[in-house]
Amino acid sequence: MKNPFLFFLSCFLLGTTFSYSQKKSVERKFGEITAEDFAPTSYMQDTSADAIYLFETGSSHHEVNIYEWFDVVYQVHTRIRLLHKNSFNDLATIKIPLHNWGSRKDEVSKMQASTFNLENGKVVETKLDKNAFFNYKDGTDEVLKFTFPNLKEGSIIEYTYKELIPYFAYIPSWQFQSTYPKLESTFETEVPEFFEFLTFNQGYLKPASENVKYEAEFFNMVNPDNMAHLALSSRTVKHTWNYKDIPGIKREAYITQLADYVQKVSFQFSAVKFENVVPVYFLHSWKQAADDLMKEKNFGLDLTKNNGWLKDEMPPGIKTETDTVAKTKMIYEFVRDRYKTLSQNAIYLSQPLKKTVQDKTGSVADINMVLIAMLRYADLDANPVLLSTRDHGKAFIQYPVMSKFNYLVAEIEVGDAVYVMDASDPYLGFNKLNEKCYNDFGRVISQDPFIINLSPNVLSEQSVSTVFMINEGKGKISGSSTTVLGDIESANMRDQMLEKNADDYFSDLKKSYSIDVKFNNTHIDSLHKAGMPVSIDYEFSFIADEDLIYFNPLVSGKIYKSNPFQSAKRFYPVEMPYCPDETYIFDMEIPEGYIVDEMPKSAKALLNANDGFYEYIIQQSDGHIQLRSRLKLNKATFDQSEYETLRNFYAFVVEKQNEQIVFKKK
Repeated sequence: MKNPFLFFLSCFLLGTTFSYSQKKSVERKFGEITAEDFAPTSYMQDTSADAIYLFETGSSHHEVNIYEWFDVVYQVHTRIRLLHKNSFNDLATIKIPLHNWGSRKDEVSKMQASTFNLENGKVVETKLDKNAFFNYKDGTDEVLKFTFPNLKEGSIIEYTYKELIPYFAYIPSWQFQSTYPKLESTFETEVPEFFEFLTFNQGYLKPASENVKYEAEFFNMVNPDNMAHLALSSRTVKHTWNYKDIPGIKREAYITQLADYVQKVSFQFSAVKFENVVPVYFLHSWKQAADDLMKEKNFGLDLTKNNGWLKDEMPPGIKTETDTVAKTKMIYEFVRDRYKTLSQNAIYLSQPLKKTVQDKTGSVADINMVLIAMLRYADLDANPVLLSTRDHGKAFIQYPVMSKFNYLVAEIEVGDAVYVMDASDPYLGFNKLNEKCYNDFGRVISQDPFIINLSPNVLSEQSVSTVFMINEGKGKISGSSTTVLGDIESANMRDQMLEKNADDYFSDLKKSYSIDVKFNNTHIDSLHKAGMPVSIDYEFSFIADEDLIYFNPLVSGKIYKSNPFQSAKRFYPVEMPYCPDETYIFDMEIPEGYIVDEMPKSAKALLNANDGFYEYIIQQSDGHIQLRSRLKLNKATFDQSEYETLRNFYAFVVEKQNEQIVFKKK
């Protein structure tokens, strides 16, 4: 790659030549392992862990190359104790990605890798043969792969390498935390001050130490065009992070992406700033990024053209509709019902808009861009919205790092109201998004880009279940159940029913009953009506002939059989997809020939001051038992300081929802 910045350097650098000393990171000596290192059978960081990192160190620094300008030198040294064979698959095979930067690619050198075992009181090393290392293709890049030999439970594996990255604007991220505990993890960067990187620290652990130092350095460079020597004096910024006794991180219920909360540090190149030279910025403002996107052929360029060809592609009756919201809804439903999505997770067009309209198929970006184009053709001010879905991870709210976004929807403002639409999902209604889209925010790409709040805290999901039971005589009890799902659960139900039929669904539902019941008149309503709530209806019956009948009055709807929050501690937030509001109404005639021997008591619990509540109100009156159960949360995201309270709250819910009525024969 030809370096444009040598021109700027040559404008002000003196001809004096200085020597440049290569930096060495502080390293432990490879293979310095004693018999005592094999003594522990477990470690206090996690006594049940199948493996533990004894240490890992990493470093990066910029180094002058003989070709063009600067390379990045990245060094790694890792030592791991494999306590149980369960860890072999995860840790005994190492894969090092090697990126292709055009004319050059990453190069690995000074590679060492060995397995160490304790045999007859002596440490025995098994080195990897050179033939054990091999490369394979991964798209345009390569991966260097090797597997440690002679593995046993209790083995220590160790590897170290140096990687030359021929791209000055890239520093690899460093992950201090993994699914296995670590005794210590250290990473150090050293960057010349004329290179500007944004540093993103992620996670909830506190470092044992974090230091920043400034050192004077001299860089001796050669202009590849004329081989003239150029010398530069600059300070470097040396930043060191050190973490100790790092717990392993494990996936638990209600989390978007575990990778969002692993303790790590990552870097984004933003600018080159030399003294007396106009800075060159690589990470623009959102306004500049939006302007650039709207000029790109594979994004917004077609939206800025005169799309008169859409005249014959618009929905019938659109010309006579004068209400803005009604017109928007008409166009949205027209596209949603006629276009088929072939691929999800895209922010760039895979084909021209004309082809998408012609074929009526495309990616999520293709279809929603067609929706925006049609809205604009109808003189409505619609715009694209970039977001990151929950399974993709968090995007940066301040910086336009496009790789952090993976989904595109449409937006339109009518007065003070903002409407968002996703015509690529055939199950959604107007102004609705799939739950996966509620991942903090969406960025509207317009003349003045702004943020749309897509926090799950603003998304409420209501469901109502009603059950009525009567005596039919001769011990037979019959009942009817109706559950009306909310928008999100309705969409999920439609997805679920693509893979099974109604008979299979009700067969599985029947198994959830603790007594032997018969189902009839089963029906799932509005399954094929996009945007409408799905209703699940059925009748059931059973025979009461035991001396004692143990009966849980919560027989349908959402019932918590166990606490979704099992861990005693949590190191990252709870991120529910929405704020649940679940109501259950029950009315039952006391079985003929029985009396109520035991019955749960009414109770109510508040979650903090105003974060939610659960009520369980039950009574016996005029030969009937009536119950109203309601779980309502006013927010969906809870930080780790609130975890214990939330866990105890759900423990109460589980306890009440699993209490039973005891009927005793007269």
